[in-house]
Amino acid sequence: MKSYGDCKIKEIHLLVLYFPVSHYISNWKLVTRTTHIITFLLTNSGVVGIGEGTPYWSNIAEDYMKAISLAKAIKGLTLADGLNKLRSLEYVEFKRKRPINYGTYLALESALLNALYNCNKNKVKHEAELLGGIYRTKMPIAYTIFLNHSIIMAQKMKKAIKSGYRHIKFKIPCNLEELESVLRILYSVKKLYRDEDVVLRADANECFSTFEKAERALLIMERHGINIVEQPMPRDMLRDIARLRKRFYPAIEIMLDESLRKPSDIELFAQLEAADAVNFHPSKLGCLTITREAILQTQKLGMKVNIGSALMTEIGFSHYLNLAASIPRLDYPLEEPGLYNVYGYGITREPIRIINGSTILHSIDISYLDFNMMKKFSVDSLSRERLLMVLSKVCKSLI
Repeated sequence: MKSYGDCKIKEIHLLVLYFPVSHYISNWKLVTRTTHIITFLLTNSGVVGIGEGTPYWSNIAEDYMKAISLAKAIKGLTLADGLNKLRSLEYVEFKRKRPINYGTYLALESALLNALYNCNKNKVKHEAELLGGIYRTKMPIAYTIFLNHSIIMAQKMKKAIKSGYRHIKFKIPCNLEELESVLRILYSVKKLYRDEDVVLRADANECFSTFEKAERALLIMERHGINIVEQPMPRDMLRDIARLRKRFYPAIEIMLDESLRKPSDIELFAQLEAADAVNFHPSKLGCLTITREAILQTQKLGMKVNIGSALMTEIGFSHYLNLAASIPRLDYPLEEPGLYNVYGYGITREPIRIINGSTILHSIDISYLDFNMMKKFSVDSLSRERLLMVLSKVCKSLI
């Protein structure tokens, strides 16, 4: 990364947002809310950087305390030194056997990158330049259909295709009879749009626990035009997943998701020939810079790459867009649509909208934020009131 100055980290403030949602992922697991750690990083020059991360494999109390600990570790450093410090700390975490939440690293590193961008707007157009370059400014977006009645899922698929989406991801039931019922009706929709190049990706979320059941499930998928199946078996069953891939290649691509827990895993995937593609959720690997390096290494090893989704606010969405823009070869559309485009919750004055299945590259600034909306959905605390007051004053001084 080029050197763009030596702004120093003066203060770091954290805010936790909850948004009520209601959708089912594979095997009818209900999701009732999304959780977001929002980071505000103030520099000695008055510039503010904004970041966001989401939890995996942990609870929000652990995440919040972890974020405070990391904030203390980088406070007072230059932005460049802060980035290097976070990366080194995260690589130490990768050596631990117990899974931890790397979303806290994402919340802080994305704020650092945003501050670095805001400190150097006269030199760089977007954060993507800081990551490695701007290879595109218009980003195709995938459409996700959560598990529901098959007719409702079919209606959503029709709406998605008519709206310009060409990569449709959908959650599936683990019961094979239910699976066939869902796929039959979705395949009938795909045939209605045979002139369109529509890709169907079934996300199994590890739900087929034996090779025999997974094989039967993929036979059903093969009959119904499924192009990609994501994480068909439990994360540690890589040898069986490799057998499954060999059995159905090239009719169906196998994409790994939950199996990815640290960057070195991709070498094992390649060695076992267990995957055609790997799904990278930046919150799982934390630092955007580490995620990007792992993505490029994955492609070098002959596998495709997908950038996953965690339903982020416009803050996280903008960082994901910059990550996708910085990848020389984007194998699939970006999966993250932003919380606003799914549930209508926006925390900026002008939400990042998806039009005709794509959106334009954005880099966020504090002046875009709607502090009333952030206050409405933030966890109640005295520090929240003080934080929003300080940030509102900073924002007004910049307008």
